[in-house]
Amino acid sequence: MEGTLAEGVLPGLLREVYLGRRTGLLHVTQGAERASVCFIGGHIVWGDTTVPECHLGETLVRHGRLKQEDLARATGRVTVMRKRLGEVLVELGILDANGLEDALALHVREVLLCVFGWSEGSYRFEEREASAFRGYDHALRLSTAEVILDAVWSVQDPDVLRYALGDIDRPMILSTDPLLRFQKVTLTPTDGFLLSRLDGVATAREVMAMAPVSPEEALRSLFGLLSIGMVEPLPPRPAAASGPASGALTPEAVLEAHQSLAARDHFEILGLTPEATDAQVKAVYVHLVRRFHPDVHHEPGLAHLRAPIAAIFDRILTAYKVLSDPQSRARYESTLIVARLGSQSDVAPPPEPAPASAPTTSPSHEEALQQAEEGFGRGEYWVALQRSQEIAADTQGRIRQRARVLMARCYLKNEKWRSLAEEELKGVLREDPQQVDAYFLLGGLYKDVGLPSRAAAMFRKALELKPKHTAAAAELEALGAEESAKPGLLRKFFS
Repeated sequence: MEGTLAEGVLPGLLREVYLGRRTGLLHVTQGAERASVCFIGGHIVWGDTTVPECHLGETLVRHGRLKQEDLARATGRVTVMRKRLGEVLVELGILDANGLEDALALHVREVLLCVFGWSEGSYRFEEREASAFRGYDHALRLSTAEVILDAVWSVQDPDVLRYALGDIDRPMILSTDPLLRFQKVTLTPTDGFLLSRLDGVATAREVMAMAPVSPEEALRSLFGLLSIGMVEPLPPRPAAASGPASGALTPEAVLEAHQSLAARDHFEILGLTPEATDAQVKAVYVHLVRRFHPDVHHEPGLAHLRAPIAAIFDRILTAYKVLSDPQSRARYESTLIVARLGSQSDVAPPPEPAPASAPTTSPSHEEALQQAEEGFGRGEYWVALQRSQEIAADTQGRIRQRARVLMARCYLKNEKWRSLAEEELKGVLREDPQQVDAYFLLGGLYKDVGLPSRAAAMFRKALELKPKHTAAAAELEALGAEESAKPGLLRKFFS
């Protein structure tokens, strides 16, 4: 870390030291003038300079913290006793320990402000072990982040800031590191405004355009927030990823996205890979909700595609619910691994559906679904799953719901696919809240995983919709018997 000094260089250099938690000495020179600042773990512990007006005594006199006669008296003792000025000021009772802390912080900040005004020279960061500064390793009451903001505001040329900020068409998000996100710094009203608009969807350009200040002030503010690590650019999605997020929302794009719903896993639905961070998942989800929400006023040319758009939105919502929760995401990723290693399971992994045409419903679909259901009854789960996926992707309405229920029944034949079955059944109920079979299957699923209350709620709902549903009634009765068998307090609790 060394190079030539120029406008805009020091903010980036200090950011590297601060965010990298580096330890060592930063040396900056301009001609015969020199300044050095010591960092331990990114925090400032002391500073020194050859610039006379920035020496500790002169700085304190200039800021009214020390009288000139007291400085002269202390300087004489420094020369004789060969002690540091701060120590002598404390010994003479001119400063107490607390005042000395404030004085040293003021001194280093003054040194750095002087350096920020240098337009030429060189810099070098000398890495050191923390043990090299033993005895002088106490962090000052001086925030490195505040110093970086000082450095940013010392840059006069907006083009330098624009270049340092980088690609302003990238979305920005609040830092995922809580230590950086909630650090104590003095923010301007512009800083606060920009922070309130960073949602991971709006680009840096869009956020700055919203600010009720000049473009230069908004640019400087955003660059400052980036330099102290309080905000960060959203990493671009991998180039290989694709999904509903890509391309313009045209009729062709809607149909293509809809037809591929059954063939894509949750990551692919969001246009991400399994390596995506939580921030990426959230940011892409927000973008897709704005794009595919059924209540959004879409282009007139998409009016006839409201049903496919609603189905895409439902699938996006399901994917986000699974991937935004760490536990459900972990379970889902394990099902993907099992599916890819189908030979390790007694039931083959979910097949890739064949490419589907525009959603329609015809007598052939009814017949095909009936054959798939008969195959399921014969234990041909793999064939039934493959066929039901194809039918669900190619139809709408009642046939589609029956096909999705059959898919869920196939998934339930393998306990490792329960989460897939649950997602499918919930999706069915979002599209058709009157689907009795979906409630009954969810009740059985919850019963099997040890959630009796939730199971009972599903069975009761099935009975509400179909009072003569004998299987649901029997399940409810069995659950009631189990609860009544629980002793004492447990029985009271469950009742």
